[in-house]
Amino acid sequence: MGHTSGAKDDLRRTLLAARRRRGDADLRATGQALAAHVAGDPALHGARRLAAYLAMRGEPPTGDLLADRLAVGATVLVPVTRSDGGLDWVVHDPAAGLRRSAIGVPEPFGRPGTAEGLVATELVLVPALAVDHAGHRLGRGAGFYDRALATLGPHDRPTTCAVVFSDELLAEVPVEPHDVPVDLVLTEAGVFRPER
Repeated sequence: MGHTSGAKDDLRRTLLAARRRRGDADLRATGQALAAHVAGDPALHGARRLAAYLAMRGEPPTGDLLADRLAVGATVLVPVTRSDGGLDWVVHDPAAGLRRSAIGVPEPFGRPGTAEGLVATELVLVPALAVDHAGHRLGRGAGFYDRALATLGPHDRPTTCAVVFSDELLAEVPVEPHDVPVDLVLTEAGVFRPER
């Protein structure tokens, strides 16, 4: 486990450094492309209730695709971090004010609404630093999404889709026994279906 954990940390550092070098024009173009790919893919476009995240600086931008999903009448849930390290999910209101959480993630503040679970959610867009061809996801290491998805029973599990830049879709990432692969990968180059 220590060897895999160290390999994950090394890869995270490399990927985060590459993200810091991305320019605003690249990020804008990526956000527009992600929205177009979601609109054009039946597995993604058809979700009427989805959970997503509000992207941090350097992450593939999710603003355009969230606006598009809302425009077609989908219910979009976004996470709010709890003090115990878990996530609550609230209905996304683009007009609500945002704050940076303790871990630096943008999230609604004030009275964001009633916490909702992921049960009956058809799709979860998951942040990632990299995903491999088998669907193994490398996150930032805090385990928020792994824990949130682990609360669902096997029949409640929504489709999971990691969102990364196309150069972060790798042949292989370090994997530990508790890592659960994602079903789809969304990049600015298109939607990738992992090999199983």
